[in-house]
Amino acid sequence: MPDDKIVRLVRYFHLSLGLFLLISVLFLNGCSSTNANGAKIRWSNVHKVPASLMQLAIADNTSLSSTARTSIQVSEVGLKGQDSRLYLFNYNDSRLCGRLGCLYTGYIDKGKNKFTRVINLYLQPKKAPGENLISIKPNNFGSTSNLPCLDIQQLNDNRTLQKITYCDEGGYYQAVENSFLKLPTSTNTN
Repeated sequence: MPDDKIVRLVRYFHLSLGLFLLISVLFLNGCSSTNANGAKIRWSNVHKVPASLMQLAIADNTSLSSTARTSIQVSEVGLKGQDSRLYLFNYNDSRLCGRLGCLYTGYIDKGKNKFTRVINLYLQPKKAPGENLISIKPNNFGSTSNLPCLDIQQLNDNRTLQKITYCDEGGYYQAVENSFLKLPTSTNTN
């Protein structure tokens, strides 16, 4: 039979080890994402977009001529476990922006040169320092979709940051989470 002191020492060791692991898991879980804001969208010119998709996007969303496509930017997002892509369009052009903001749309590649629009938003292009207007985040809201969720950051009246998460819900993106964060006020003493 082991000594009571050794038994207590082993119990304290197990308790300490358990607490250490619990704290470590909680700490690392909060820091585990590669970027707290998700993967940043990288916009580029529309040269890589299939011509049929470009014609469809312009016809569906604008009254611009197809020659005005140089002002439109696009981001391609690969889909998990599929060869198809999600194409996000940024119509941040003075002819397409208004009081509601600028137009942003997304199309999914259905194969055989067929595309379906899955998101249509007007966003204010102004963003808070260090924030991304649109970020890609893994779908962690219980949906079985292969489409990633989109984190949208909107700066409201320069003091409030609205964060909206959109995820695929039945073939179209829907807002699944919405939160407001108060931004710190700057103290200029000029």
